Amino acid sequence: MIKFEEIAEEIIFKYTPLNGVSWIINRFQAKRSINIGKTFYFEEKDLYEEIKPVEFTMLDEVSFSFAKLEGDYYRVKKNTIGIDHELLIHKSIKFQLNMFKTWNNISIFRRIFEVVEGDLSIGPKESDLPIEEFHKLLAIFPNSSELRKYSNARISHIIKEYINVKQDFVEEYNSYMSNKSLIRTTKSSLTSSFAEYEIFKYQVILERLKDMLKNEMGYSESDWQKEIIEVIILIYPKYITAFKEVSINDDYDLKKRRLDYMLVDSNGNIDVVEIKKPNSTALISTRTYRDNYVPVKELSGTIMQVEKYLFHLNKSGKQGEINLTKKYKDFLPEGFEINITNPSAILILGREEGMSSKQIRDLEIIKRKYKNVMDIVTYDDLITRLEKIIEKFKRQLPKVDSQIDSVE
Repeated sequence: MIKFEEIAEEIIFKYTPLNGVSWIINRFQAKRSINIGKTFYFEEKDLYEEIKPVEFTMLDEVSFSFAKLEGDYYRVKKNTIGIDHELLIHKSIKFQLNMFKTWNNISIFRRIFEVVEGDLSIGPKESDLPIEEFHKLLAIFPNSSELRKYSNARISHIIKEYINVKQDFVEEYNSYMSNKSLIRTTKSSLTSSFAEYEIFKYQVILERLKDMLKNEMGYSESDWQKEIIEVIILIYPKYITAFKEVSINDDYDLKKRRLDYMLVDSNGNIDVVEIKKPNSTALISTRTYRDNYVPVKELSGTIMQVEKYLFHLNKSGKQGEINLTKKYKDFLPEGFEINITNPSAILILGREEGMSSKQIRDLEIIKRKYKNVMDIVTYDDLITRLEKIIEKFKRQLPKVDSQIDSVE
C-alpha cells in the first residue's frame, strides 16, 4: 500500500510492502535503488528517517522523503519519479497515488515530460498548468495498454494551450491510426476495439465546437461555415466530401442560385447544407399566436430558401447530374458520378438557450414537420449529439478489474 503524508514542510511517501521489507534492506545494503509500482524510485539516502537494520526488519511501513515545500509549491525530488526536469505542485493539491501512476503502472509524469519542454509547475499562477486542467488530464489519462502515440496525443491536447509541446502529437497519432492495420488479434468487438479512439476524436470535436460558440464574434461567416462543415462530415459519416458555394440553375427566374455546401455520400448522392451563425438567426417567436409559438421570419425564410434549392436541383434532372459531375470530377474518385436522387437538406442554425420548455416543444414540432425534407439542427442539438456519441463509446470501453500496486 502507498500513501502520502504531509509532515512539517515535506511530503512523505509511505509504503507498506505486501511481501515484507527484507528485499528493501537487501537492495540498500547492496547500494542499489528500489522500484515501486514501476513508477517510484528510491535510494537509501531518500529514507525519511535513518533506521538500523535490526529495527528496520520489525517495521511494516517504510517512509521516504518525496517533496519539500518551497513557498507555496512542493518541489518533487526528480529521482523519486524518474524525471530530468523540475516538477512543482501547489500546496493546495492533495498528493494522491493516482496523480503519479495509472492502474496499470503507467508513470503519469514521465509520460507528461515526454510531451512538454522544460520544467512543469501546476497551480493558480498564469504561468502554471491550471489545477482544474491537471485534474481533467488525470480523468482522461489512458487506462489501458494503448501505444505511446495515443497517450501523447491526449496529453498534448489538454496542455498545449498553456505549455509549449515538442511537436503536433495529435496529427502524429491520427496519421498512425490511418496507417494502422485493422486486423486485431483480440476477441473484442470492433466497437470496443476503437472505443477509446472514438471518444478522443469526438471529445476534440465537442471541445472545438464549444470554444467556437464562446468566441463566435471572432469568426467571419465563411470561416465559421468552414469549421462547422468539418463537424457535420464527422457526425454524418456517410458523406465523403463537401463542396462549397455550388451554383445551380434557376430556370424560372433565369439566374444562378448558390448553395452554402453540397454534401456527397459514398454512392454519389447529394444533399444540401445551409449554415447560419448561431446568434444571427432567431428560431421561434417569444410571443404566442393562438397559444402556439411559431417560427420567426428568419427561420421560415431559411426553410423556404432551402426548399427552393431542393426544387431546382430536382428540376435539373440528368443534365444537372452531368454538369455537377463534370465540374467536380477532379475532386472525386475516377469514374465517380454525382446523382440527384430526391436530395434532402441539413440546416444548422440558432441556439435553444433561454427558451422555455414550451418553446422547445413547439420548435420540435416545427422540426418534425419538415423532417421528410430537411433536418433542422440547432447548435445545442450538435452538442447533445456529440455528447451522446461519446457516452455510447464510453459504454463500449472494456471493463477492467481493480489491480493491486505491484513492486519489482
